[in-house]
Order: sequence, then structure tokens, then C-alpha cells
Amino acid sequence: MTNQAKMLRIVALAALLPLGACSDLLKVESPGRISDSDLGTKDAIPGMVTGMQYDLSEAIDNNLEINELLSGELYHGGSYAWADIPRGVIADDDPGVSGSWNSTQQARWVAETGLDRMKELYTDAEFAKSIYVARAYVYAGFANRILGGNWCSSVIDGGPEIANTEHFTRAKDQFTQAIAVAQAAGNSDLVNAAYAGRAQIEVLQGDWAGAAADAAKVPTDFVFQGQIDTEMRNVLWYETHSRYEYTVWGTYMESHPNDPRAPWVIAYNNDGTVANGANGATPHYRQEKYTDGSSDVPLAKGTEMLLIRAEAALRSNDIATAYTRMNEARAFYGMNALAVAGNMDDAWADLRYERGATLWLEIRRLEDERRWSADTGAAHDSFLDNRDKCIPISKAEKL
Repeated sequence: MTNQAKMLRIVALAALLPLGACSDLLKVESPGRISDSDLGTKDAIPGMVTGMQYDLSEAIDNNLEINELLSGELYHGGSYAWADIPRGVIADDDPGVSGSWNSTQQARWVAETGLDRMKELYTDAEFAKSIYVARAYVYAGFANRILGGNWCSSVIDGGPEIANTEHFTRAKDQFTQAIAVAQAAGNSDLVNAAYAGRAQIEVLQGDWAGAAADAAKVPTDFVFQGQIDTEMRNVLWYETHSRYEYTVWGTYMESHPNDPRAPWVIAYNNDGTVANGANGATPHYRQEKYTDGSSDVPLAKGTEMLLIRAEAALRSNDIATAYTRMNEARAFYGMNALAVAGNMDDAWADLRYERGATLWLEIRRLEDERRWSADTGAAHDSFLDNRDKCIPISKAEKL
């Protein structure tokens, strides 16, 4: 990273609270800065880990707009100057590139550096069963997944340019460590989060046997959220409710108005006419997945795990099992079962839609489109054929 990025601090809470239930641990409030010398004690570890969660939450929020526009999940109907990103062309100095890069690298660096510090503060026995260590590994893993899945290439702490796949290697190791530590700590939520995260990485690495095996360990009703705190507001909620900047109009979800996994409505003026976006011309079809500023963004879900198993089955030419898994996921949302397709082309079309609806607006579509674009045969998706397939390292990072 650049010198500026190297100077990023580990943030922590001034007041260090005792450990509670996992659901409470995932509630994050803005941490304040404290001096580096104050972090040299075990008492600082809870606040350090809360700081990791906060930075990951910021990274998630900073990636939402650029990812949904580049992947085509939302269309730009507003007044912001997004250059050619809504048309699938992105440059290293385009709006949003630097902010998303910096915040995601910060989330990775803070979590990984925090883990190094925790190794110094804990004994080996304490480290191996600490819930804080398990959380830190999970946060590091998800930060690396976002970097690897969305960027064309990367840089680690001032080193040379490297392949994006290096982040998958780091994330898989971090999730594997998280599984062991969370199991030792007896925290099933973090165990599930780590198995789900590792399954996501194995998908991106093309390890379908490993992905299916890990995905099978995660309950269907499991959700691991990227929390949005009280100071941060969910940017997609704000830009689609308070402002009319992004619309579902013109996207693949426009033809699916009643899918409970991807809810949206047509916005109307007081006179009954369809409201336009902030550009004054584009119809505003408003997403309703995020309905207030504190709406959380899922990082992993049990229903996604069923779809991973479905895709693994399709890649083994097992259409029947693929539909069994897809329909299990649909049943969870109260939806009717899909009819089993009679050929691979139709089966892959269904699978791509099911993932798109299930993971809608969760910073996942671009990484899916990217890997399907590289596939051949029925698995190939053509959406990115004439579009950029990933985000470049920001120009500011290269200076």
C-alpha cells in the first residue's frame, strides 16, 4: 500500500465492554482513536476487534455503489458523475475507485495487523480459543474476499503488484483458522460464518468439492451480517429513498417484480405518474431490500450455501440435484419450486438467476459475472462480454 495507507491506525473503543452473546458482538458503534501504546495490553483486544468490524462495515458501504453499477444490478438514474462506470467501463481514476480500494485495504490491514498484535498479547493457549481471535480471522477473511473478488490485481503493504487470487489464498487460511478457534471457543455462529466464508472462497478458486462440503455444514437459516453502525448509513438506502440516484429500471430484476429476495417498487409522484430519478428522465424503480439507514448488508447466508451446492451439482452434470438444492433455498423464502430443466442451458440460466436474486445488492454479482464470463459452454454468462470485468487499483495507490 502507499505510505498513507501504511499509516492507517488500528481503531478501538475507548470503553472496552465485556464479551456478550454473538448477536451483541456484531453490533458496532463508531470507535474512537487511541494511541498505539495503549494497545499493548489484553484489555485493548475487545476494542481492537470492534475496530476491525467497524472498518469492514465501512468497506462494505463504500463498495455498494460502484459494485452494483458496474455489475448492472442497479442502473444510474441520478445526477452524480459516475463517468462510464454504469456502462461497464472503469478507469483507475474514476469516481469511487479510490474510496472503495482504500477502505477495503484498510479493513484487511487492520484485521491482519490486529491478529499479529493479539499473538503477542495472548499466550498460545489463549489465542487458540479466543472468540476475539475468531472474529478477527472472520473479518480478515471477508475483507480479502471482497478484494479478490472485485479487483483486477492488488498490492499488499507496499509490495509489488500481485494477482487478485492472492487474496483468496489469504482468506482461505483465515477462514480455516477461524473455524478452529471458533470451535475451541464454542461459538457456533462464528463457526458457521467461517465455513460459509471458506465455501465462498473455494467457489472463487474453482474448488467445487471443497465448496460443496463446507457449504453443507451451514444451516439454511444462517445469516452473517456486515453491520452498519449508527454513524454510518446504508448508502443504497439513502441514494434510493432520500435521493433517487439508482434504479432497478433497466436491470435484470425489472422483469421480476415480485421476488421476495429482491424487493422493489415503482415510485410515484403525487399526481400518480411514475417518478423520475434525479436526472429528471429515468424512471425510478426503488429497491426495498434496504429500507432504512441502519439496514445491514449480509456477508454470508445459508441459502447461498444451498446455491453453491446446486452449482457444484451442475458442474458435475447433475441437473436433478441442482434443482433439489435451488428449490430448498426457494422454499425457505416461501416460493414455489422451479420445474426441473431438460437441458443444461436452461439449468444454468435458472442457477444464475437464483444466485442473482438471493445475493442481490450484497457486493456479490460482479465476482459471479467475472467467473461465469471465463466459463465456456452452458456455464458462460455474456453480460461482461463488452464490459470491464473488475476494478483497477486506484490511481492514487500507484503514485
